[in-house]
Amino acid sequence: MTLREEEPSARPVEPLQPEEYRSAGGVAHRLRPLSTGELLDRTFAIYRADFWLFAGLAALVGIFNLILNCLQLLIHRLVLVEHGLRMAALEAQIASLVMVLLVLPVYAVVQAGSVYALCGEYRGRGVTAGAALQATSGGWLRYVGIGLWQGWSTVWLFVLLVGAVLLTVIPGMELSGKQVGLGLLVALVGGGGYGLIAYIRNSLAIPVALMEGTGVRASMRRSKTLAVGTKGRIFVVLLIAGVLYLVGGVIDAPMIFFIARTPREEHLLAQVFLLLMRFTAHMLVSPVVLIGLTLVYLDQRMWLEAADLTGMMGAALGESEPGGVSAGGAGPEP
Repeated sequence: MTLREEEPSARPVEPLQPEEYRSAGGVAHRLRPLSTGELLDRTFAIYRADFWLFAGLAALVGIFNLILNCLQLLIHRLVLVEHGLRMAALEAQIASLVMVLLVLPVYAVVQAGSVYALCGEYRGRGVTAGAALQATSGGWLRYVGIGLWQGWSTVWLFVLLVGAVLLTVIPGMELSGKQVGLGLLVALVGGGGYGLIAYIRNSLAIPVALMEGTGVRASMRRSKTLAVGTKGRIFVVLLIAGVLYLVGGVIDAPMIFFIARTPREEHLLAQVFLLLMRFTAHMLVSPVVLIGLTLVYLDQRMWLEAADLTGMMGAALGESEPGGVSAGGAGPEP
């Protein structure tokens, strides 16, 4: 019988207050298996308690993404002026794929820093964003590899399907616009659905790599193993973040309408302002995913393996204590 089966069906939810989270000298939140509701409560409690820490880490990804978007905006305008709307649309699709592949490695390194920061807070140690990134910088190549693997596993089918559709618009192919549109819709639904499932299965690889000291391939395999039985909870974390992003998109809507109504020479400034708004939304929302996925990983280790997470956190932080594990190692098996 697993630990999940032995856990009582109804447990009182412990109060989660930011001041409690900063209790000195020990674990502020008791490490124990959590229900989905408790996991979400704890995610937002930790975020509120250390808002600037996690928002600061997320801002690094947002700044990098903002720079790439500004460059893409300039290139898109040049292509639109020189080669027309059709080439500009193709350029936009290619640029979107390139930006995803560039941003994901940075996101992976920042997620590793967030995992480290979360461990430090659980251990009662004050951790700054700079200290978290400095401590995890030694494994940056591993985190970049994981980020690229996660990104490619998410988009490869979509890219393949879109490429097959684009081949049909070669001069000489007699396909109507409706047929091409239907093909793109199939690519979006089929490729997007598969990509979401693939990302959910691989989403725990960064916490695995940091806490257990595994390599890229082993971390991806381990993530798939730990994701079994908790895909729904990972999806809920991603869904809540998506809803928060959607709220930000509603706020962006008036600016998009303004861009459509402004003269062409004023488009660029309006679009840059829109990118700044999206940067703010990313900085505020992405920590929900960073914290939530880490808590899902910790929870799975307790549900499935009753792992010594306190010792593992100490090892990840470079501490040495009785009953702990060596840096990067895994907790004891039940």
